[in-house]
Amino acid sequence: MRRTWFPNRPGATRAGRRWIAGTAALALTFAVAVLAPPQSTLAAWTDTEYGRGSLQARTVSPPRNLQCSAGVLTPPTFTWTLPASGLTRSGFTWSLSGGFTDGGTLGPATSVTVPGALLGIGSGTFRLVANGPGGWTSTPVTGTLGMLTAVLYTCSVP
Repeated sequence: MRRTWFPNRPGATRAGRRWIAGTAALALTFAVAVLAPPQSTLAAWTDTEYGRGSLQARTVSPPRNLQCSAGVLTPPTFTWTLPASGLTRSGFTWSLSGGFTDGGTLGPATSVTVPGALLGIGSGTFRLVANGPGGWTSTPVTGTLGMLTAVLYTCSVP
């Protein structure tokens, strides 16, 4: 005996069974499309919390008094003083740009000499930021540096 999804009734043809299946699929598609998806709701209760205290915005202060020196066979050395205020600093990060690309992280140092091997003939920018807690950094202080010949280095700060 052959089983089918639709019982064989007198007058039921294969085309009739297809029509019933198509109509059922269309009705299901319509129901899914018309019914709205569930909506997010807010909690039906409220609660109040009170607190006391004060907040104070703090910043990581940038290095102060940036200076530099360079010359014949003397690659640029940048020096600075520690800021007197602001959040505790964990160190400093320096970087080069504008034709030179390098940099590094320093501990509590107050100077860095840019290795001559990092410089090519031309000029670029030296950038220094102080690192604070939680990944916070100060605003940068900048200077320019360059190499005029293979042995003559230059630098300046604004």
